[in-house]
Amino acid sequence: MRCGAVLLVVPRGVVPRRHYGYAAIAMAFALWALVQAPVSEVRRRVCAWRTSHEMRWPTLARWARATHDEIGDASMTLVAAAARVAQVAIGRAPPHLRHAERWAQAFAGGAAMP
Repeated sequence: MRCGAVLLVVPRGVVPRRHYGYAAIAMAFALWALVQAPVSEVRRRVCAWRTSHEMRWPTLARWARATHDEIGDASMTLVAAAARVAQVAIGRAPPHLRHAERWAQAFAGGAAMP
């Protein structure tokens, strides 16, 4: 009898059902929600794929919506939910990065996330 199960092994830090890891998502959230960089700048710095639609990046909003839904606070905006995740990632950054830019701390902290 066969079970038909598939086991997928990926490196630590890869987010389930996403093309990006926790580090990249935390960095994107920090740039967008904390540094207040425009979406086009966040995409330029984080996105691995270049398209003719560089001004938009619906993936960022999808990540924020998923985060917002997971937090479960209906009064919180998507930007506030993204900021919360970025701040948690910054809190996990190594102490020697304490004076680095917030997006760099978020990247390092995101790399330490599950």
